[in-house]
Amino acid sequence: MKTICISKNITDLRKKRGMTQEQLAAELNISPQAVSKWETETSQPDTQMLPQIADYFGVSIDYLFYGQDYSYDEIYEKVLLKIKEHPQMCKEAYEDVLKIFGYAHHGLIKGSFKPGEIYDEPVHITNENGVSLLSGKGYGAVLTRGFFENINKDTVEFAMKLLPALADKTCFLICLAIVSMSDISFSELKEKLASEEEQLRPALDKLITAGIVVEKISKHKSRGYTYEITDMYHTCLCILIATIEMQRYSLKGISCCMGYGDYPISL
Repeated sequence: MKTICISKNITDLRKKRGMTQEQLAAELNISPQAVSKWETETSQPDTQMLPQIADYFGVSIDYLFYGQDYSYDEIYEKVLLKIKEHPQMCKEAYEDVLKIFGYAHHGLIKGSFKPGEIYDEPVHITNENGVSLLSGKGYGAVLTRGFFENINKDTVEFAMKLLPALADKTCFLICLAIVSMSDISFSELKEKLASEEEQLRPALDKLITAGIVVEKISKHKSRGYTYEITDMYHTCLCILIATIEMQRYSLKGISCCMGYGDYPISL
């Protein structure tokens, strides 16, 4: 028979968070004396209080009773600690995130590659519930069917500001260059794309007019003007370019889960 040890489990959870009894009491909107009584086994939390305590610590009510439930929050904390081993936003942190994503991806795909092994060639999952893609080159994505439920005319209007500009080859090349080297000068663009000014300038002006690229004066006068993708489109472009490259070099026409009439897109 399992031993009920609520007082010990609450104490352990509190200390694991590095909290005092007073801090926990404030988070739960109760008195510090109540927390003290729980932890000294003078009294136990009211049954109506148990869900609030469990929710705060990210554990199940069973865990509060028995201390044996392996909660989602414990997994989250282990992932968090792993990533926090590295300086914030560093390359190693992103690489570890991709590896962790690989384990989750493996759980979905069930056996087509070894846990933790990331291939250069993308691993692709698709079924009636969604799509999942993973590549050791630095790409990971999970897309559920529910994502498409709220796509409507606003999505089309947003796309119409972006896609027509990208249909121009020089415009697309400029976007690729800026994404790979943010805050790029005109001379750097010319060198990177091996293009002449009379070819680049009209395309660059088109992107600026469309609100996709912003032109600004560099702090270093020798560089003249520099160019960046606007905040509205930067992330969109990065993901779009990465997805196009994934499809081009390895997926080669593999279809995803969508079929005619599958998604309730409101137009």
